[in-house]
Amino acid sequence: MKLLSDATTPFGRKVIVAAIERSIPLDEIFVPLDGTGPLDAVNPLRQIPTLVLPDGRSIYDSDVIIDYLDTCHATEPLVPAADRTGVLTRMALGSGLIEATLLRRIETVRVPQEQSAAFIAKMEQRIQRALGALEAQIGSMASASDVVRADQITAACALGYVDFRFTDAWRDNHRALAQWFAEMAARPSMIASAPTRTAPVARDRFQRS
Repeated sequence: MKLLSDATTPFGRKVIVAAIERSIPLDEIFVPLDGTGPLDAVNPLRQIPTLVLPDGRSIYDSDVIIDYLDTCHATEPLVPAADRTGVLTRMALGSGLIEATLLRRIETVRVPQEQSAAFIAKMEQRIQRALGALEAQIGSMASASDVVRADQITAACALGYVDFRFTDAWRDNHRALAQWFAEMAARPSMIASAPTRTAPVARDRFQRS
């Protein structure tokens, strides 16, 4: 399977981390988003990540890909049936944090005279609400084992993206969440998929030691 992505997308990172955690081999391929690469042929939305199956079918978006990955392994599911609604809701919260951070980033890199201070403030308020909600649910995201779920992966990638594209000062007001994230960020899957990397994750990294 081929995953069309790039180094900095937190949505692609979710899939990479999930695949590494369940030892599902993928060939990650960095693609441009300007229409000059292979993306348009497999995803008319021109969005990453896109998973291309061996038979040529393509799957998108990241949550749909993660749902598909649960059919590719025989260990504990990424989205367990016992708390499916809770896990999916926390995934939506993490994805919403990513989206708010992304929208803020897009607005701040526009030319100054076209930026909306009100919109930037609105996204920053949304980010703060999402951080508070994640910390309030830290008990639900705690894991009794070394096997992580899709909601934990999504939240960790979201927090990493806040660090990367906004600020790491959120830790000052969210100490429990910061401690939880520090433990998640130390996992080999998170280290291998850091947005500061310059190349796709090597195929052999998908086999956990």
